[in-house]
Amino acid sequence: MTQIDPFDDSVLRYVIRRHQYDPETKHFRWFYESAFDNKREYTKKLQEAFDELEARQEKGQAHLKEQLTGEVLHIGNFRNSKSNRQERAEEGRMYLASPRNRVIFLILSHRIPFVRSRRIHKFLRGFLK
Repeated sequence: MTQIDPFDDSVLRYVIRRHQYDPETKHFRWFYESAFDNKREYTKKLQEAFDELEARQEKGQAHLKEQLTGEVLHIGNFRNSKSNRQERAEEGRMYLASPRNRVIFLILSHRIPFVRSRRIHKFLRGFLK
């Protein structure tokens, strides 16, 4: 198997994550279980992990909150995570309802369909500050 480091940001990774109990924090949290650079091996291992979890749940050995998921981590995923979080926060930020901002919100509203592009939204958000 071509298992790789899930935190290696220089390659495309197919990652299996498990939601399980962490005795250090005394909470359930997501752990990276394994990562692969080959999609075929990843899907095979993910199916094996699902089957294993299902068997343990049927026997009553696994907690109800325990889960599995698979995801693709692109190159630079961890390096760009801070800027991605800042972009999402900026998109959801609330602004004061001044007359100037009301005009901008009217422009951004979905009444005008050609103003829906993300690039225009970013441009107009600069005026809200």
